[in-house]
Amino acid sequence: MPVIPNDILDKLADADQAGINMKSPKAVVNHLLAQGEKESILFFYKRNSLEFDFDKFNGAVEEMQKRKK
Repeated sequence: MPVIPNDILDKLADADQAGINMKSPKAVVNHLLAQGEKESILFFYKRNSLEFDFDKFNGAVEEMQKRKK
């Protein structure tokens, strides 16, 4: 599992705090877009691809939730 940058984890924690459904990548991406976080969203895409990496997203959400405890 790649190391998830702290700023990404912070943005996910902010989304969680705002009541965003963290099981829905679409909801999280929409929230991040509304916050102007285009670069953060790119972290969740596969390298050299237009394909969203759901495993990376789910791993980051899991890491954020562990860190929150």
